[in-house]
Amino acid sequence: MRAVLTRVEGEGSVLILERDGRVERVVYEVSEAPRFFEYLVVSKSIERVVDIVSRVCGICGVSYSFVAAKAFEKCLGVDVDPEVDMIREALHLAERVKSHILHVFYMNLPDLVQAKSFADIAQRNPKLLRNVRDVLLWSRKAMEVLGGRFHNVVNIKVGGVYRVPDRSAFEKLRKELDTVIKSFTEFASFVLSVKPFDEFAWNVNAKINQVSIYSLHEYPHHGDRVLLNGDEYSVAQFYRDVVKVLQVPYSTALHYRIKGIEGFVVGPFARFNQFYTMLSREVRDFVEVHGWRPPLSNVMQGYVARIAEAYEALLALERYLDVFKNAIAVDSNSSISSRERGSVVCEYAVEAPRGILYHRYIASEGRVAVCSIITPTAQNLAAMSDIATTITQGRKADDNAISIAKRIAVSFDPCISCSVHALQVKILRI
Repeated sequence: MRAVLTRVEGEGSVLILERDGRVERVVYEVSEAPRFFEYLVVSKSIERVVDIVSRVCGICGVSYSFVAAKAFEKCLGVDVDPEVDMIREALHLAERVKSHILHVFYMNLPDLVQAKSFADIAQRNPKLLRNVRDVLLWSRKAMEVLGGRFHNVVNIKVGGVYRVPDRSAFEKLRKELDTVIKSFTEFASFVLSVKPFDEFAWNVNAKINQVSIYSLHEYPHHGDRVLLNGDEYSVAQFYRDVVKVLQVPYSTALHYRIKGIEGFVVGPFARFNQFYTMLSREVRDFVEVHGWRPPLSNVMQGYVARIAEAYEALLALERYLDVFKNAIAVDSNSSISSRERGSVVCEYAVEAPRGILYHRYIASEGRVAVCSIITPTAQNLAAMSDIATTITQGRKADDNAISIAKRIAVSFDPCISCSVHALQVKILRI
């Protein structure tokens, strides 16, 4: 049985393998064509790479530019003014808000309230739609102010930003934020108060390996270390020694498994479960008053984590804007062109909305020789299949099984376009 995946970004389908009318295995096919970004950046100057990779994803473009800039800055020893770096972090958090709100309202909520679509929800509850619209429009505006435009941003560079926004723009964003937070909490209260139907009670948490960027003092944002089920690794060690990459015949996306065997989950679900205590007290109180607390028992409860993360991001943006509106009197036009550069390995990771985004470059004389990009969706695909198989295995292979498999996929919010890679072509003569 095969069904097209909807409410996801990109082209894919769910394939249910059945035996004697019962589900034996679920796999997710990715049919999207490769776009060769890892090859496009080869021979390009590292300054250009930061702009090029932002085009990998129309939703998470900030994450791609930010992690590339951080990787080059780390290996080249480039210092970034703390206030300018705060602008980039604020931009990244604005992206997290936009992505999470889009996902929860347009993708999660129809399943939660058993509606046909988000349009059906909007018709039932127009105020809910207005609240969502307020948050989305503000997050887009924040990204435009901080990043130059609200998608595929153009303001991040190695060493800082191309332009520091005017103080008046910061003041306007800050002035609007109080109303936006009020709209968000009204929307979030509704979502967290919905009582999920029975399928959301499935507990497969014990079988899920969870991976997040390791953070000592704050909720995970970016870094060069990761946490796997409580064990800490450098990003280099994790992606070189712990995780093995696999190609599968039914997908243009690579798959990643621990030691080539076990799937693992990255993203809000893993971050929330592993770093809940690093959320602010205000966010934890908000989540707990609605009856939620870690650990979340299955990935279909990931919307709770997205709500918590969006709230945390809005509160952080409130603090950042209070700093920005006073003044940022720094030079944003620093250049690295005069630095002497031999051959270096540059790698870093950032928590994109969907999970860990890892970039590794080998650069020589200021140009990229080798590029490897491991996306959150590619890392989640094996776990998606494992979880869907665990829940549906032995069930009757029917529309209900397809519905469950689709809901699991939607819960991960896969960015299928971001995950695709080139595959070897083999011709078999029979």
